[in-house]
Amino acid sequence: MIPATRAVLRVIAVAFFIFFLGFLGMSAPMYWSQYQILRDWPAVEATVVTSVVIAIPTTGGGDLHDIEVRFAYIAAGRPYVGVIHSNHLSTNRARKEKQAQQFPIGSRQPIRYNPADPRDIRAQAGYNVHFFAVPIFVSGIGLIFLVFGLLIWLVSSRGQRAASAEPPSY
Repeated sequence: MIPATRAVLRVIAVAFFIFFLGFLGMSAPMYWSQYQILRDWPAVEATVVTSVVIAIPTTGGGDLHDIEVRFAYIAAGRPYVGVIHSNHLSTNRARKEKQAQQFPIGSRQPIRYNPADPRDIRAQAGYNVHFFAVPIFVSGIGLIFLVFGLLIWLVSSRGQRAASAEPPSY
């Protein structure tokens, strides 16, 4: 491999490593925030008051869909009603309807509430993919950059090893 090509590949690989670190740096506070909710927010049983799919019009003329679930619960001795939405919007209404079915009206569901603002709630909180979906997604993108960076680095190193393994020509 030509030394200039090897150098360019290594610069590209280092850029991929930097992107990996950037995405890792973006996801770390997200993981920490979710962990703090699990550690510090009290858990209570709540009753599902409403569970609906809502349509959000887009500028392109279509709709995106989300769920909106209202819970009634007691926090610090007072009654509250809190609302949650899903982690992401979808163009697929049926997918969101299936998600809303996980919260049948009248069912009892565990939630966590913010002690500083008891109307701020989280459902399905726990050490699971759903609760950590956003930081997992962000760090997953970072891992893709890491894999490509490592592959590019290996390609650049392989060319160097192949060149040094060749017998000298006289």
